Amino acid sequence: MAKKTAKKAARRMPQEKLTFYQNLLLNRKKELLKQVLTQDDDIDELRGDHSADPLDMAGYASSLELMSTLGNNERVELAEIDHALAKIENGTYGICEDSGEPINEARLKAIPTARYTLECQEIRERNPSVVDRPRRRVLTTEDLPLSSDDDS
Repeated sequence: MAKKTAKKAARRMPQEKLTFYQNLLLNRKKELLKQVLTQDDDIDELRGDHSADPLDMAGYASSLELMSTLGNNERVELAEIDHALAKIENGTYGICEDSGEPINEARLKAIPTARYTLECQEIRERNPSVVDRPRRRVLTTEDLPLSSDDDS
């Protein structure tokens, strides 16, 4: 384990690249928080709409299920973004959590929350017992974006 840590320290990403990825992640986080909050309002509105028409009720139920699923996926992505931001803070961003090897920069640009090299990810996907699913992110009042003129 000590060797793995030494490898990570030796391959730390340059600060300018870390800043690039941090900004990318923070912008995506802000976008997701707005989407989740809007969806939560829409879900509350659908739940409060009690139509007597069975066809309308079925449509509302389908819409509610779809919106809840989308919201859950976005909350999982938020948890992954938080994890990646923590890795930037502790100096391990861009390092595979399994092998300790650097993650290809093209992979990080495509998936800034990537935890593993492509090779390690493929191994994990072939062996579902190894895959750890990220938990859904619980939103708090601290997550609420402050309204400002530049948020439009």
